[in-house]
Amino acid sequence: MIFGSKQYSWSDVSIAIGGKIINGVTEVEYTVKKEKEALYGRGSDPHAILSGKNTYEGKLGIWQSELESLVQSAPNRDVLSLKFDVVITYVPEDGGAIVVDILKNVEFTEVKKAMKQGDKNMVVEMPIVFTKIKTQQ
Repeated sequence: MIFGSKQYSWSDVSIAIGGKIINGVTEVEYTVKKEKEALYGRGSDPHAILSGKNTYEGKLGIWQSELESLVQSAPNRDVLSLKFDVVITYVPEDGGAIVVDILKNVEFTEVKKAMKQGDKNMVVEMPIVFTKIKTQQ
């Protein structure tokens, strides 16, 4: 087994929503959780760990202008009704391994716009849920 020490930086990341690379993404976060519970019986220690369902969630930080573009393309201008795949590609400039993660059937769960005095642009944090992640494609 070979381990590399090369690290990815934000400049190595490309994010595509519905097949289009989005330049106005400022943050991406995605999490996979699996329910796990200890199985107890005789004695004080668990006998096994039981596994349950998976849940998938995360968030995207996007410019307001990108959000408004998504709203324009949404049925009835309802961005919360959109369903799409998100492709996150890590392509290091130094020639390291390319990694592609695909979030399947993504939907936004909330839209919250906010600005304050002194802001130069609006970044909207968009929580997401999805049904599966295909890692290292």
